[in-house]
Amino acid sequence: MSLLTAPLLRVGARGTHLDGQPLFRGGPDELLDEMEALVASGGRHLVMTPNVDQVLALRTDPRTAAAHRAASLRIADGAPLVGLARLLGDQRIQRLTGADLLGDVVARAARNGWRVAIVGGAEGVSDDAAARLRASSPGVRLVTVPFPFVRSVDDAGCRAVADALRVERPDVVFVCLGSPKQEAWFLEWRDLLPPGVYVGAGAAVEFAAGTRARAPRLVQRLGGEWLWRLAQEPRRLAHRYLVRGPAFVGVVLGSLLVARGRRS
Repeated sequence: MSLLTAPLLRVGARGTHLDGQPLFRGGPDELLDEMEALVASGGRHLVMTPNVDQVLALRTDPRTAAAHRAASLRIADGAPLVGLARLLGDQRIQRLTGADLLGDVVARAARNGWRVAIVGGAEGVSDDAAARLRASSPGVRLVTVPFPFVRSVDDAGCRAVADALRVERPDVVFVCLGSPKQEAWFLEWRDLLPPGVYVGAGAAVEFAAGTRARAPRLVQRLGGEWLWRLAQEPRRLAHRYLVRGPAFVGVVLGSLLVARGRRS
């Protein structure tokens, strides 16, 4: 990816923008307040959690680019993305992950009376995650909706998921299909979905179920969670982190050059 085509991160008086769209700035409590405002506003809202792979996909995958433009909220999941924003001058931005957001939303839902749904996850995993989340937040209204095996998100089989959600009418839905499938599914079926906040949460359901371990907090703070995940799943993640990942250098250099040009 050349400097001329790389997505850019810009920091200015109106906040931090990734490829022209604003990133959320603030901490976990402020994020929950923003989620609460989206729930109260009605409508169908998409929340994206951009990491390095998704940033690079803005130029290679039209579905990711379309979802990025359509999202109501974008939170920086990738540590390199947060580090670049801070280098450019935004000291308010924080790394906020879909995995952390799932537990935080469930806790807020127990207090607010929200109904939460988890879509996707391997057989049995979402039910295990739901059981653990219910134990940590007694009284929460939490349901799971299985996702069919389909070749494409426009497959008619996906309609069953939309139908089930219309019956359940959740306030917040964690769509755990992996990116870009989860965002593409939302865009494809948006008109048939009930109002709510839909979070593209990837592996959050596996972390909640305990089938996959998060990196220790110190490793997360040091920006090394990608190494932890690579060590756990080298076959699946080697191409993402070791082959695609270095192209993020183009995003960094392009963003720094633009910022320098604006100051000169």
